[in-house]
Amino acid sequence: MWIATIIVSSLILHGSAYQAPPVTGPPTPLPGTPVPLPEAPSLIAWSVELPDAPIVSPLITADAVIVAYRPGIIAAFHRDDGRAVWRAELQPDAALAADGPLLYVSAGDTVHALRLADGSLAWQVRAGTLAAPMVAQDGWLLTQDGAALSARRAADGTAVWTIEASAQDEASVISGDMIVSPLLNGRVEARDLLSGRLRWGRQLGGAPGPLAVIGDHVFVGASNRIFYSLDALTGRVDWPMRVGATVRGRATADADRVFFTALDNLVRAVDRWHGAVRWQTPVAFRPLTGALSSGGRVFVAGPDEGVRILDAATGAPVGRIAFPGRLVLAPAFADTGGAAVFAALTGTLEETWKLSLTWPLRAATAPAPR
Repeated sequence: MWIATIIVSSLILHGSAYQAPPVTGPPTPLPGTPVPLPEAPSLIAWSVELPDAPIVSPLITADAVIVAYRPGIIAAFHRDDGRAVWRAELQPDAALAADGPLLYVSAGDTVHALRLADGSLAWQVRAGTLAAPMVAQDGWLLTQDGAALSARRAADGTAVWTIEASAQDEASVISGDMIVSPLLNGRVEARDLLSGRLRWGRQLGGAPGPLAVIGDHVFVGASNRIFYSLDALTGRVDWPMRVGATVRGRATADADRVFFTALDNLVRAVDRWHGAVRWQTPVAFRPLTGALSSGGRVFVAGPDEGVRILDAATGAPVGRIAFPGRLVLAPAFADTGGAAVFAALTGTLEETWKLSLTWPLRAATAPAPR
């Protein structure tokens, strides 16, 4: 007792009072106390509100994200920060397309080419009511009005050649000096890009869906629930794979595997060279589009407010992109140097419609600095 009295008296005599040491950091939880996990950083770079419901999926260009919404407005937002750049009064009937400095919009029986810099009209041409999405690539614009396939100069819309062609409702693909088209009569046809001359045709067991030309192979799912690999030079069937469900959207690939989704809610990876199954992973939704791949990851979008991210080698889930609402259309996707970027449209009649853009997603799926 007398020792404590001496210590207190000494502190008072020196004009100070005792202070407890400062507490740093959170207190240590007691054993058995649940600890909340830290919130993951957002992968959304920016979001902007739209005045009304979107019409078609967005489009990502080098500098902008393009969106069309009711009652007939096309608007461009800067890719860096989402600020409005321009808007034009035009209502598209089908997916937007872009190549170089121009944006292509199909409305009625006319294709309109707008300048990406300011939305002004560069040219327009009567092309008929399009039955399949336009394709704009490498200075070419492909249009298919149900009875004829036309290859046009993208710079001015002039038709280089037009041929009678069987009906198709999925887009053709330009690969080098060749066009590959999926036809409703069950055929896949390859034509010379410069002349339209038929190079080869291959009859499948069902109507082909969206196709992908990757290297020397054409990968396509058909309505007979078979996924095919065709030789791109000859059309020969390299291997067929029975899926048992309708393949959804376009396939994608890396150096060793081909990735695709189907309406049985499975994401599959098969050997690129002989079709053996490497892995298959279920998802808790019906995919909105085909599988997308970039930087060792596979991305699968569904109407559940996000995009699932899978490891390309194993199919194991490794992350998720959470958007600010329910996806209403398939998101736009761009792969720039192994980094994936998504633009998504979300909302409902009771909620705000939004356009959102992600940070570039690399293998670690972490947001990159702006």
